[in-house]
Amino acid sequence: MRSRSTAVLSLIAASGLLLAGCASSTTGSGTSPEAAPKTITVESSFTDPAAVGERVGADGNSLEVWSGIVPDEAAAGALGDPEAGTQWVTANVAQWVSDDDLTGADVAPVLRSTADKSFEGVAVPQQSVDVVMKPDMSYTYVWSFAVPDALVDADSLVLCLGTGDEGCSVLTK
Repeated sequence: MRSRSTAVLSLIAASGLLLAGCASSTTGSGTSPEAAPKTITVESSFTDPAAVGERVGADGNSLEVWSGIVPDEAAAGALGDPEAGTQWVTANVAQWVSDDDLTGADVAPVLRSTADKSFEGVAVPQQSVDVVMKPDMSYTYVWSFAVPDALVDADSLVLCLGTGDEGCSVLTK
């Protein structure tokens, strides 16, 4: 009888630990904020971009690419057809700011190409609301970019926090 009680108590304790782990995990969607994880911002540049899943930063802004879709034919459903000779490319990212009163549009990333250093893709949001971001909170954004057909190559596209040479990440891999 004693071994049955011990087994039942062990099972209950293990179940409690598993449930506690599930309750403490967070997942974000849309532009809902959540407390920013205490992760390290890696050094990166246009010529040496960070990997997908690494947090990059510049000028008090940060982003972490979760995934990229190159090309993204489904984006036309949300945004309409891109201009002739271009295709939609989409990046799903988490973004953080350190200053008050900034919106996603204020810190929208720029898509660049190592195949054509003059190309700078302008971010088009797939979400319809631009919220004011709170410092040190994580916001999830889906940004699409109209990219010339000749530059739609996952290996050459780099997402950056601006037009400078820091805070850059690859889209896929």
